[in-house]
Amino acid sequence: MAPSQRIVFVANTSWSIYKFRLYVIRKLVEKGFDVYVLAPRDPYTDRFEKLPGLTYIPLSHFNARSISPVEDLRLYRELLSHYRALRPDLIFHFTIKANIFGSLAAAKAGVPAISVITGLGYAFAAKGWLQSVAGVLYRRALRQTKEVWFLNEDDRRVFISRRLVPESKTFILPGEGVDTDTFFPAPYPPEKKDVTFLLVARVIRHKGIYEFAAAADQLIRQGLPIRCQLLGISDANNPVAIPMEEVAGWEQNKILTYLGYTDDVPPFIEQADCIVLPSWREGLPLSLLEGASMAKALIAADTPGCRSVVDDGKNGFLCREKDGPDLARKMTAYYRLGASDKRQMGLNGREKVLREFTCERIFGIYLQKICTYCC
Repeated sequence: MAPSQRIVFVANTSWSIYKFRLYVIRKLVEKGFDVYVLAPRDPYTDRFEKLPGLTYIPLSHFNARSISPVEDLRLYRELLSHYRALRPDLIFHFTIKANIFGSLAAAKAGVPAISVITGLGYAFAAKGWLQSVAGVLYRRALRQTKEVWFLNEDDRRVFISRRLVPESKTFILPGEGVDTDTFFPAPYPPEKKDVTFLLVARVIRHKGIYEFAAAADQLIRQGLPIRCQLLGISDANNPVAIPMEEVAGWEQNKILTYLGYTDDVPPFIEQADCIVLPSWREGLPLSLLEGASMAKALIAADTPGCRSVVDDGKNGFLCREKDGPDLARKMTAYYRLGASDKRQMGLNGREKVLREFTCERIFGIYLQKICTYCC
């Protein structure tokens, strides 16, 4: 590998770089690559900005929630200017706007790029003109990329069936990688009567939080000794955000406990018994992977992304999508398991993570693909 090879990561937030891709970036730096991160500045930028071997370049025109063609044109021109100046050997784009306008800019600059579809997002969840426009833009942009990566087979099939990308160009990346040393199983507690269910997610409808609250209410009314907890950031500017007044109401009625938001997730997973995520759709949910890595049983909706992590009956249970009563049934089923069966579910999940989803494995895939196009 030439020491001057330049690899660029482009994302809609610095937070996502810090949360999901810092391990890969650090390992690439250790291997001698010059790594550049292009993302808007946010409170997480300074956590990696001064990392030796990494150059951070702020993006001024990346407005992830805007649907203004003028703003998108500004983003395209901004990225094109950076790509022409940097002349990188390979670019990785993440999230819809980076994948569309970044891919178009990379093609114009004559630079190879890989698009990583981390989830389908609201453009695909919403029917109508927005979905149609997203499809047209994706089809044009992805024509220019070397490869298109997906985090689960369901999303890949959506893009292939809609003819947004040829199947020969697609690849399944098994998640963003789990740090199995940080997310390590704690000593298993002795058998106890009460059970704590924990949901880790942004406080938005699509994560199945209403279903979780309904299931919690049902189980509490049945008199089961359970605790239901919600850990995640309040995404107030999101169009599908759940008002914090409703969350406060659930707390007041003792349906669930809102734990706020933290970057230090392991202590909260450690004190829980079972990790729940009745999400409507995911790329590959990190909260489930982290919970499994700590040998916790999982309960999730039988939806894209979630079903890639949960083997029903083995490391957890799958419930029907948008179905609070069925979620309550699966939570009850977990509650009624014996201590040894609960422990075995957790151990099965840990084994699955070690086999399929470690940071080391994900970095190996990145390195192999980089060498395919650069080395």
